[in-house]
Amino acid sequence: MTRIKLDENFSTALAELLRKNGFDAESVLEEGLSGAADEDLYAKCKEEKRCLITLDLDFSNIVRFPAEGTEGIIVMRPNRPASLEVMTSMVELFIKALENHDPANCLWILEPHQLRIRKPREKE
Repeated sequence: MTRIKLDENFSTALAELLRKNGFDAESVLEEGLSGAADEDLYAKCKEEKRCLITLDLDFSNIVRFPAEGTEGIIVMRPNRPASLEVMTSMVELFIKALENHDPANCLWILEPHQLRIRKPREKE
């Protein structure tokens, strides 16, 4: 089961939704890590072996934050204002996507009607 850390731009209610669906989910807000540097959050997720879910586009920079060696980086891109209702819908899309895909070592860009997956390069 994918272990998850929700970035500070997500309501703690979404962490609870994930827990109700059987996930080991933590929230940056619940842990008092709001305002932590992106590099520190990235390192913490790697250390804890947690998939990061964020709205922060900085994490889509594969040079700065390579997904290889992580449990996955999910950048959600709602096309409307990020209300709790919209974000709940996006988290539900993430849960559904896990039925067919493993986020480990990948960068996912999850939009309301599309999932783009950047997989690790093949090692030579």
